[in-house]
Amino acid sequence: MTFFEVAPECHALGLRAGAILFRDLHIHPASALLREAIAATARDVQKTFMDRRSIRSHPALQRIREILTTIGSDPRRHPPSTEKLLQYARTKLTLPAINNLVDCYNLISLQSFCSLGAHDVDRLSLPVRLQQFTAEETFIPLGSSAPQTIRCGEFGYVDQGERILCRLDSLQADFSKVTSDTRSAILIVEATDTTPPPVLTDLLQSTATAVQQHCGGRVLQLVGPN
Repeated sequence: MTFFEVAPECHALGLRAGAILFRDLHIHPASALLREAIAATARDVQKTFMDRRSIRSHPALQRIREILTTIGSDPRRHPPSTEKLLQYARTKLTLPAINNLVDCYNLISLQSFCSLGAHDVDRLSLPVRLQQFTAEETFIPLGSSAPQTIRCGEFGYVDQGERILCRLDSLQADFSKVTSDTRSAILIVEATDTTPPPVLTDLLQSTATAVQQHCGGRVLQLVGPN
């Protein structure tokens, strides 16, 4: 049985995703080399995009905003994660320093225009599934102690125990966050149907290599876009 899957209704919306399962990771502050790569990419972002509107006009961002609108979510209130990262990088010429894993996948998100996120496997039950919610749900987002309402029709990630790991592509749950104690993680790469499957497969493979370079560990399994 696979450790990750995408529900047919999410595929029909235009979402595409794959995931990597890592073991024996070493989570700590990012190296100077990784932070320098983030700064260099942020400078490229600033040269490429004049303002927030120009970021939104990128085809990958336009498509995810279309999907959000289709399900009744306002992308102005809940902008795509990549849009927020690009805007932050454009104005600050850097990204927040979290840890080597988060900083690594945030850099890849800037470069690929895809949404990446990771969860501590020891705090959840596999498999993880990208699905649409058929009823109103609640979850506690990262950095908060107050529950947040998820509307019927929105998409998100859940584990085998139906615990919500992420709302849309931008609001991760607090309980499964990556910390210095994390040793095993599932890293999800989410795109849309504007990204050809071979391109997303190559991105998953290059992401696996980059994470091992910066965080050590080993790849236990990789699931391509489905």
